Amino acid sequence: MILLIGYGFWGKNLARNFGSSLSAVYDLDYRRAEECKKLYPWVQAYEGGDDLKIILENKDIKAVAIATRADTHFEFAKLCLSYNKDLWIEKPVTTNLKDIDELIKLQKENIVFVDHTFCYHPAVIGMKKVNIGKPLYYDSTRISLGQFQTDVDVVLDLAIHDLSIIDFLYPELELDERHIIKHNHITTKSNQAIIDLKFKNKLPGSHRAFTAHIHANWVSPVKKRRIILTGSEKSVIYDDIDVDKLKIYDTGNIGTDYNQNQVGDVSIPKINTTEALRNGFLHFSDCIQKRSQPRTNLQRARKILSWVL
Repeated sequence: MILLIGYGFWGKNLARNFGSSLSAVYDLDYRRAEECKKLYPWVQAYEGGDDLKIILENKDIKAVAIATRADTHFEFAKLCLSYNKDLWIEKPVTTNLKDIDELIKLQKENIVFVDHTFCYHPAVIGMKKVNIGKPLYYDSTRISLGQFQTDVDVVLDLAIHDLSIIDFLYPELELDERHIIKHNHITTKSNQAIIDLKFKNKLPGSHRAFTAHIHANWVSPVKKRRIILTGSEKSVIYDDIDVDKLKIYDTGNIGTDYNQNQVGDVSIPKINTTEALRNGFLHFSDCIQKRSQPRTNLQRARKILSWVL
């Protein structure tokens, strides 16, 4: 059974996907805890006045999901691990490398799932299955108006999705160079960022370094969620706003001067409509049963954080 810490924006999505596996909710705001209990009557509701340590002593609670502000993740996770609980932690797992290194040391045999949701999205899984030839580059636009965060900047809120996707597609990548430009237009946290990453030539069959360009922005009048992944043979476009999530193009004939001629047809594969969070929860449950670390674990989370911190 799962204890959910934090019933805010993302916590509500977690509760919906956990369903009958959710046994308790803890939120500093008692109104949120009571709201959860009204929707899920079997859930025990706790609020800030209750002692979290006493709640964690309950042996029936096998796992804890942490969906609070990112700057509180470390202390909650550290406490839960001391009570030998398996963990689900919302991204980013921590806001610095020092804290995630300590969690790795404290983890021992506990299962720790880091909620990089897009790694469980059917469209991203579909991208991974496409043979694009020699991988060339990843280009992403992830922009919208808000939601403005006060605990993390736009890199750790939005761009981290792309970092996790890149690592999922090519887990062998090693960072070579990075260039990050950040801007503060409204709040104290950077709300626009342009990230350019160059990776060491570690990809099979590739003779050039793989690069990634990510534009993340909270100050845009329109919402865009678009990824272009290009290889020597195929290009894949994932547009999360479009009805057709994935489109696959022939890259075309690339000459020595990089002029290319588009050839072939565009294909639109059918994508499974299962919610990414549901896929993630099923994977988490399977990992707990088999006592194996999840696809999005602490070590992989640390790797992608190191690309931008």
